[in-house]
Amino acid sequence: MTLVNERSEAGLYELATPDPADFDELAAAIHRAYGGFPDPPEVEAMNREIFEFNRAVVVRHAGRVCATATVYSLEMTVPGGPRPVAGVGYVSVMPDHRRRGLMRRMLRHQLETLHETGAEPVAALNSTEAGIYGRFGYGMASQVARLTIPRGARALLPDRPRDPALRVRATEPALIADLVAPCYDANVAGRPGMLRRDATWTRRALMDPPEARGGAAPLQALVAEDGAGGAGGEGGAGARGYALYTVLSHWEDSSPRNIVVVKEIYAVDDAAYAELWAVLLDLDLTATVTAEPRPVDDPVLAMLADFRRAVPTVRDQLHVRLVDVDRALASRTYARDVDLVLEVEDPLCPWNRGRWRLRGGPDGAECRATGDPADLAVSVRALGSAYLGGVSLRQLASAGAVAERRAGALGVAAVAFRHDPAPYCPTIF
Repeated sequence: MTLVNERSEAGLYELATPDPADFDELAAAIHRAYGGFPDPPEVEAMNREIFEFNRAVVVRHAGRVCATATVYSLEMTVPGGPRPVAGVGYVSVMPDHRRRGLMRRMLRHQLETLHETGAEPVAALNSTEAGIYGRFGYGMASQVARLTIPRGARALLPDRPRDPALRVRATEPALIADLVAPCYDANVAGRPGMLRRDATWTRRALMDPPEARGGAAPLQALVAEDGAGGAGGEGGAGARGYALYTVLSHWEDSSPRNIVVVKEIYAVDDAAYAELWAVLLDLDLTATVTAEPRPVDDPVLAMLADFRRAVPTVRDQLHVRLVDVDRALASRTYARDVDLVLEVEDPLCPWNRGRWRLRGGPDGAECRATGDPADLAVSVRALGSAYLGGVSLRQLASAGAVAERRAGALGVAAVAFRHDPAPYCPTIF
């Protein structure tokens, strides 16, 4: 379905909704825009399965797809619990059509459609290049850590959580499909940024196409369970956690110094989580364990006997955009009672500009337009950064993105918006 026709010096550009029959052409354009690396067939089939054609847009020039963007219908935890969030993905522009405003046109169309249909009040994305999306009102809302931990039986503190009933067994990822979802789900509600995963997205997490391994061994699994759990079979009875990992071969001076690469690790309790890490950090023939992405407040960092040896490095992760400021701010909770007037600047979405009174607290909130004097002046990008509770409004104020209009308002807002634990999203969409 054609949405917009616009002529430029390069000819006619047509913004349209793609059909399922367009997927191969659409995927080829995306691969070209991202350097020409095709996905393995298994991954391509999964991408087709989760792709929401009715929520996607493409730009055609002379009948050829030259730009793409889509929205996934996600349920993401925000402070207060899981909420519908528009997951923006597959944003690409072909190399020979860059610098013509095509990305801006697609992203503006997304925001206008979300607003006009009353769909999700918040959009989120994973950015390949972190500097791109700020001009569209997205703010960096979460960070993740990369850990590089030397192997050692005593890498963890002796007083870490323990349970003598626990045992850890090695198995194949395909044999733990039934227990992955409950162990993962136990971590969703309490941590902003986490996504609900249905059976398809769970299956995606277990995929291990050989072409995507980068020279590593096939995916392997560990299961932490009660001593009697799983006896005589692989059913997962008594399972309290799992880890998915692979191993990269590395030798030095004729000795094996393999690298363990942790892909996922989730547990329903602290003791199971600690026990999985204890096994991963003491696998034979290995020298190092790496894990990325991990939460910046991952409990394993507090369990390490020597934090410095983990060599944690931090980078940005989720970027968040408030589609409708009033609905977005009303759909989360706050760490303390708050009654503030926010003066919002939003160059791309005029319906967000103006003053909004936010009243809320730990049990819920409301946000309505007002003519009252502002307590804080804030950009929509800064609100996106603070939305999941991982970025401080006080820090943003020091950077010039928030201005205090009433004395004391910044301190109240900074406490109210923060959340513990820190936001984290392990799923790329």
